[in-house]
Amino acid sequence: MSECQRGEGAGWPHEESGMGNPEYRWYTEAPSSRPYFIGGAKCTDGKAIQKVYAEVCGHPWKNWVFLLLETGDGLQGTGECSLNGFAVTTVACIEELSRYFLGKRPEDYAAITARMLTDLYSDAGQLHRGVIAAVEMACLDILGKRAGLPVYALLGGKVRDEIPAYANGWYRVERTPKAFTRVSINASLLGYAVAKCDPFGHMRSPLTADGFKSVQDILANFSAWADANLSMVVSHGVVHGILPPGTPEESLVRLQFAAECHQRLNYPDSLKFLSSLPKNFLWIEEPLPWWDLDGLARLADTSPVPVATGENLTSVRQFEDLVSRSRNLILQPDVMNLGGITQALAVCRLAERHGLRVCPHDAQGPVSRAACVQLAALSPAVWMLEDFDPWNAPWTHEIATTYRAEKGVIGFKEMPSGLGVTLHWDKVREHPYDPNGWVPLFEAGWERRRSEAP
Repeated sequence: MSECQRGEGAGWPHEESGMGNPEYRWYTEAPSSRPYFIGGAKCTDGKAIQKVYAEVCGHPWKNWVFLLLETGDGLQGTGECSLNGFAVTTVACIEELSRYFLGKRPEDYAAITARMLTDLYSDAGQLHRGVIAAVEMACLDILGKRAGLPVYALLGGKVRDEIPAYANGWYRVERTPKAFTRVSINASLLGYAVAKCDPFGHMRSPLTADGFKSVQDILANFSAWADANLSMVVSHGVVHGILPPGTPEESLVRLQFAAECHQRLNYPDSLKFLSSLPKNFLWIEEPLPWWDLDGLARLADTSPVPVATGENLTSVRQFEDLVSRSRNLILQPDVMNLGGITQALAVCRLAERHGLRVCPHDAQGPVSRAACVQLAALSPAVWMLEDFDPWNAPWTHEIATTYRAEKGVIGFKEMPSGLGVTLHWDKVREHPYDPNGWVPLFEAGWERRRSEAP
């Protein structure tokens, strides 16, 4: 065992550890093949983590935060800890928590992440869990590369070769029924069978009569997708120039929908909204504040469709509490908010035991996508993955080699070793931190996500 492996405790670096003082250089420029250097540890163990880097990528509607760990023998692992509105704060958190992983071996990720969570005797919630998750992702990425195996092979093995994806972020248009129908056709043409949207704009409870009617009008237009034939949808597409005349109905994938509520509703408005859902809606998502587990469970028990929730939860215990209250649920763990792949996998195992479905929350960057794909490979409870990819800025496809949907399906029959994602740091750096890179969910026009409508 090397000297640096013996470093113990939250007071790191200990002089007796032999690690010396960490080489901190806040935001010092690094070669283009790597992001910004945060800190390092002088260590005699070539397999220990000796350097940590971070980079903020200025995605228009949410800054993405990427982490890179490097061992003494040159292996690198990537993680992500993006959190809406907290990009710079997250980078500072990486630096402060680096005492727990610099000088440690990646195979000790369980001990590393446990101490990152408990040793401080403080809890910084999603920010805290996100950095823990990124470190765990990077450690698993390194271990997979060292073994020549995908991450799923380290955690139990693969149960499938592909997973359906549902479309999100496709409704960046004016809030009218015709506009929503028009862009839903685009989602169908890309091969998606399920599309999720927030029909509320910036409204929140108590809804006015006019506000509720505008929501009903948007939802009613989606009913055409449930007709025995899709002639009305095709006609609409031809009129608006999306489809050429004579387009056969068979060229479209019949869409079903999910209603994203972003915690906008109170309990009475939630009941009213549920009573107006067309029959081709599969679930209603986060109608009430995420911390109101009792309200969500009561609503689920009266709902004709499952209530999807969980993206803001930060512990497996919270999911256990939720499942003990109702079973008419779809669980939506966010790998970062929950603290890593292994914690999200524990939620999947909980769902397996209780016959529930899981749709991991994934409104982040390409490393988060890779982590969710590993979950889908590992657990039969994962039903679908969330996909913003076709509606993100075009340059986002240049910054990473990762898993992408084709005709609404993400395939992974053959997986690279590790997480299976490669960030191209020179391309990432072309899009620096954006102080306006956050989603203001209760401002008018937020659904356009600071971009022009397609």
